[in-house]
Amino acid sequence: MPPFWRFTLGVSVATGVLFGVAPAVQSRFADVMNALKDGNRDGGTAGRHRLRSALITAEVALAVMLVIGAGLLVRTVYNLTRVDAGFDRARMITFSMTLPRSAAEPSGRAAAFQRLLDALRQTPGVQAATAMRHLPFDRLAQRYNTEAEDYTNADGRPVALVDYYQSVMSDYFMTMGIPIVAGRGFAAIDTTSEDRVVIINETLADRLWNGRDPIGQRLRPNMRASVGTSENPWHTVVGVAKDVKEAGVDRDAGAELYLLIDQPGPPVDGTERPWVLTAPTTMNIVLRTSLSAPALAPTLERAVRGVNPSVPVVGLREMDAVFDESIGRPRLLAQLLSTFAGLALLLAVIGTYGVLSFWVSERRREIGIRLAIGATRGNIVALVMKQGLVIASVGLAAGVAGALGLNRLLASMLFGVEATDPSTLATVTASIAVVAALACGLPAWRASRLDPNDVLRVG
Repeated sequence: MPPFWRFTLGVSVATGVLFGVAPAVQSRFADVMNALKDGNRDGGTAGRHRLRSALITAEVALAVMLVIGAGLLVRTVYNLTRVDAGFDRARMITFSMTLPRSAAEPSGRAAAFQRLLDALRQTPGVQAATAMRHLPFDRLAQRYNTEAEDYTNADGRPVALVDYYQSVMSDYFMTMGIPIVAGRGFAAIDTTSEDRVVIINETLADRLWNGRDPIGQRLRPNMRASVGTSENPWHTVVGVAKDVKEAGVDRDAGAELYLLIDQPGPPVDGTERPWVLTAPTTMNIVLRTSLSAPALAPTLERAVRGVNPSVPVVGLREMDAVFDESIGRPRLLAQLLSTFAGLALLLAVIGTYGVLSFWVSERRREIGIRLAIGATRGNIVALVMKQGLVIASVGLAAGVAGALGLNRLLASMLFGVEATDPSTLATVTASIAVVAALACGLPAWRASRLDPNDVLRVG
């Protein structure tokens, strides 16, 4: 169970126990004879007033803590939606397909995926199409040892850790909307040229060559570890792409290396057999299109059946849906805590209003006497408002102090905002103060409308 869920459950249980036990404790120590003497006049016992005030103060404090937590989580979700993920996910649709291993050799699988892309690019409403091995936002770091020329790590070896290898097909950077910040992207000539090429991201360029020009440098991707081939040929860096948030928008972009699928090369290890990057059986297809996923679904199914009749279209959705899934946990926490905070605030408002209304009804005679001897109706409003706002102010102060004390519990779930964020604290405090003033206003107004003649006649 996440820490804040445990906290919310604990607060709920503690609130129930507190509000259930308090009346029993009060009744145990009640002075029955004095209660019978006092009746309903002159405000009842001071102990009961203090207990009611303490309960409402605690209620306001708990509401403040929950509202502050909800506000911070809402800010977190907003900040996550504003992060630049490194590519343009607007008007983008994706799905995956898996070719049977028995259907074709790796080179045949690459050809099958390419036939599918060619067909999709001819579809009306589709501006671009590509295929990749991994979708962004939910990738685990692979951290492959990768040899690089003109680089030496702390151990004195020319080996660096690369967090992600991404295998892609033609038009990848154009379709994804990933800017090439130096050099060029993959070109059609790269599928027939004997020169093996690779594209890296900005983080990897800085990690390996630290400000020096990476174009023309050579890398030796760890193909044995990543795709299980027997050769690890050298690749020339031809471009540097903008960083993409592969592990999630709340994580730092890791070092990434892009390999072009079906990229042949000259004979390896003295043999006459050229090296070819193995095409995986499962690929994610991405389309940039003006059409919706449901509108394109029949066309996509026909195109996939044209490649292999037994292969289904899996996970057809907008890229925005992929992004929404990646921030699903903080969004759910924000929604749940906002619901609890709203309920707690409603209970605090009702409690404050109820206590003040009861206070006014008990002190009708006193209020009538004050009006009779010259107190203005404004004086009565101020008297009642002061009573309620003192309770609310103490609850606000206790709630803010409690929220600050729980900042370490909140910090691990926040993004782009501190647990002690002044603007959130100020906004919540001001909002609850206004709500408390409104809750106090109606009983105060009703008290100021009392007719002293009627009150004293009855009293």
